[in-house]
Parts: sequence; C-alpha cells; structure tokens
Amino acid sequence: MSSPAVRRVLIVGGGIAGTSLALQLQRAGIETEILEKQPVWGATGTGITLMGPALRALQRLGLLDRCLAEGTGFTEMTLFTADGDFLEKVKLHQLLGPNYPAIGGMLRPTLHRIVSEAALDRGVKVRTSASITALRQHASCVEVDLTDGTSDSYDLVVGADGWRSRVRRLLLGPQDPEPYFLGQAVWRVVLDRPAAVTGEFQFYGPGVKAGFTPLGPDRMYMFLVEPDASPVCPEPSRRPARMRELLAPFGGVVAEIRDTITDPEQIDVRPLYAVLLPAPWYRGRVLLVGDAAHATTPQLAMGGAIALEDSLVLSELLASESDLETALSTFMRRRFDRCRMVVENSVQLSEWEKSAAEHGADAARLQNESFAALAAEI
Repeated sequence: MSSPAVRRVLIVGGGIAGTSLALQLQRAGIETEILEKQPVWGATGTGITLMGPALRALQRLGLLDRCLAEGTGFTEMTLFTADGDFLEKVKLHQLLGPNYPAIGGMLRPTLHRIVSEAALDRGVKVRTSASITALRQHASCVEVDLTDGTSDSYDLVVGADGWRSRVRRLLLGPQDPEPYFLGQAVWRVVLDRPAAVTGEFQFYGPGVKAGFTPLGPDRMYMFLVEPDASPVCPEPSRRPARMRELLAPFGGVVAEIRDTITDPEQIDVRPLYAVLLPAPWYRGRVLLVGDAAHATTPQLAMGGAIALEDSLVLSELLASESDLETALSTFMRRRFDRCRMVVENSVQLSEWEKSAAEHGADAARLQNESFAALAAEI
C-alpha cells in the first residue's frame, strides 16, 4: 500500500469546512492541526438548513444521527405567496432512503459543537487566537509564520478561513478576487414553531422573501432576504423593529408570528457576498476550500453542504494518493463544476428575489433543477 500524499497538514480556519476536514484527515492517520483566529473556537449565528447533500455528508462523517437528534428532519418544502396562498412544492430527494428525511434543520452552533467534539476525540490539535502572516513554499513543505511569533512547516496548508480568506490573499496577492456584495442581507431569528409549520416554508412577497426552517418540535428559525440592503448591519437594538417592518407586506402565518420578534439577541443579520475562485484553487502545497474558494448565498441552502463535501473528497484523495499534485488536480475535477453551479444558481435566485413576487415559479424551477443535479454522487 502506498504512503499518503501528506503526513502533516495545517488547516487555517475552524469552521465547518476546516473542522470536518481535520476530523477526516485525522481518521486517515494524517496529523492535522487547526489554526483559529478567534479566542473561542465555535460558531455564531442562529439556524442552518441541511439539504440532502449535507445530510449525506454528515452520515459519511458518522454524525448524522446525532445531528438529527439535536435538530430535526422533514420532507416538505413548499412555496407560498406573501399572503400564504400555495404556489408550488419543491421536489426534494431523500438521498439516504426512506428511513431518513430529505432535509434537516438545527442550530448552527450545535452543528459546530458536534463536529468539533468528534475532531477533538480523534486527536486534532487546535490553536486559537492566532492567524497566519506569511507563507513560504518549498518543494517538500510549506513554512508558515503566525501572529503569535512562531513558525512551523507542513506538507500542506489548507485555507478554510471563509470568504474574506487571509490565506487566499497571501496565496494570490493582486490576483485575489474581491467578493462582491449582492445588495441584499439575510435576517434570521429563532422563534416558537406554530403547528402549521410542517416543513421548509418559503413566502414570496413584493421584493422580499421570507421563510421558516424547523429546528425541533417547538422551535424554528425564520429567515428574511432584504433587497436594497446596506453592507453595514443595523445595531442590535434596532433589529427587531426593522425586521417587523420588512415583514409588513406579509399576511397569513407570517403575519401571525411577526409581532413575536422582539429579542435582539435572537436575531442574526448578514449582508450577502459571493465569490467563485477560478480553477485551480491551489498553488503548490497551499489549497483553498469552502467559502475561501466558493462563497455562496443561502438561496439554495448549500453553502455548508458543499463545504462538507470538499472535506470528504479532499480527505479521501489525500489518504489514497501518494502524489500530492495528482490528489489536488483530481480534487479540482471532482469539485469545481458542482460548486460553480451552486454559486451561480444561488446568485440567480438572489437576483430574482429582488422582485420576488414576479419570480416564484422561476425560483421553484431553478431550485428543482439544482437539487436534482446535487443529488448526484460526489
């Protein structure tokens, strides 16, 4: 049996992409360290929607049953008008068979905790409050300098440090593509779940889209895509009133729960940016994955899924290939077109949502086409 392409890997960024990759590499016997710039290794935000490919990836990580136990699963995704009149059902694929749901929902910090605990149990090393300041590539290693004054060398450095990736800037210099602002923001708030909310519900209003994702029997998160948003988010104290104002055009169940949005601590708001790095996502012994390579918007709810898929494919290839260039070039062949489709289709849905009421049928068609394509094996 040939030796793996690498024996020691540094992963910059301890989010879902970096942590799941570290877990899989450590399982394959590859020594792995995570570098996290924040003083506390964790995740912020409210809920996350887990489409079929994300559930499949979590099953392959051995973590799906625990995630569903701490979140929930369902099979329904329905589109409505702003007043709650039925538009269309989106066809969901139960990729894991009839015993598992087609879609899931859970709190984002809970997902990170589950994956990070599994990584620590496998012996992954984590260094917090430190980031990378320099990369020096050699034929057999990469030397890195860190903000804490230390230096070290690795067989491979993976940038999993998000859409504002420091590794990407160091690697590409002037060729680093600038993430572009889509003129929208997504609002999320955790609320009590009405009995009428039996699955993923999306409501198309005049320029505004809203929706619900169940998190458990009694809780859900509500999301709202704001058109013509500023890249500067409102102060937390102003967020409940602003979110209720944005929801004013909606009737039905949305209107029924609108006035329950009162707690600033439960609201997360983020401007929408996207970036797609042209292939290849690596130079020598430095590779970018997840949002660092293909940051997408949440319209297909696939950002976390394709980050998890990156980790599964890369770990498989690094463990099975003896030549690093072969492993990385094969990774690009398996990942680029799939991730490009997610970014491009999500951006198209984002543009349509700026006049959401006119494009409900278009959105349903593109979502159906996207989910059918994403049901394919990775």
